[in-house]
Amino acid sequence: MKVKEKIYERRGRPRKYTLGEVRYRVLWAPDNLLLELRIAARVRGVSMNDEVVSRLVQSLHFTPKKPVIKTEEGERLLALARLFDEFIQSRLDVLREKYAREAPVVDGKRQFSPGTMRRFSSSFPVNLKKDMEISARFNRRSMNQEIVQRLLGSLNYLTEQQLPENEEIQRLRSLALLFDEFIVSKVAVAENPLASNENNGLGS
Repeated sequence: MKVKEKIYERRGRPRKYTLGEVRYRVLWAPDNLLLELRIAARVRGVSMNDEVVSRLVQSLHFTPKKPVIKTEEGERLLALARLFDEFIQSRLDVLREKYAREAPVVDGKRQFSPGTMRRFSSSFPVNLKKDMEISARFNRRSMNQEIVQRLLGSLNYLTEQQLPENEEIQRLRSLALLFDEFIVSKVAVAENPLASNENNGLGS
């Protein structure tokens, strides 16, 4: 009887989640769902994988390590960010088509034969890391793929087609960076109104 009483007492409380051994798996999901997850991960400053895991953990009524977006205003801001990304990509599609038609045929590029993949730990300046994240989104690939392709290009290897680093792409990248900063700051306030009051108090 005492055991049952203890069980009933604990009902309704979120269970703590402890990360177990990590196993790799491929996830197939609709593009629009992945887009929203990427934006949510960006806003919270976590990896796409951490965003997926935290949402699955929360769906099981565990307590995730870092809470997901929990306010209606926060969700509205994420929806705005998704629409902004779709707008940027629509403009980039036009630029891709134009660049594909006008891009000169490049001779003398070497063919790269990939070897065994090895882990490499590196440190990036924050502003370079942000630029790489934006560039990866623009070229529709992971940040790791973006870095690898740019390094290959710097060594005169043939690489996957990417957008040219012209003035318009630079402007769009700057716009995307500014919008990211805006959304992150607004979501932080929507999720934690006390943070806004604390900042106002410090400024006065």
